[in-house]
Amino acid sequence: MSADAGASSKRSANVDLVYKMVDAYCAMEADALKPLLHAKSKHSAPGSDFGTDIEGGDTIVEYFRNNVFPSFHKVRFEIVNCYEDKTEPVVVAEWRSHLNPKTGKDYSNNGAFFVEIRDGRIYWVREYFDTEKAHANV
Repeated sequence: MSADAGASSKRSANVDLVYKMVDAYCAMEADALKPLLHAKSKHSAPGSDFGTDIEGGDTIVEYFRNNVFPSFHKVRFEIVNCYEDKTEPVVVAEWRSHLNPKTGKDYSNNGAFFVEIRDGRIYWVREYFDTEKAHANV
């Protein structure tokens, strides 16, 4: 679960949407992402072994179901800091992850999600993290 899942009533709708995305990652539930994603959503993770630019809500769900989640026994993200731009529909979530890949090389990483919101759904996730660390362990 995300760091303060119980505080959802105090968060804006956009910030709550990002926490729900992180909760879906932690539960490794691809289908939980579907109602959160805009039909034309995008996911970018420059340098990632899993792929960098994916488009379309259904494509992103399948990407996580078939390419990402099967590589791990357990995934846990903690949101360390979360910032919402009140002038643009953007939320930045700085995170720390604790990952148990099927390679047996458990590790932690740090990164950030830059999440653009459109029509009350996640439109574009830009994910930045130490990709060399991920490559060495997954």
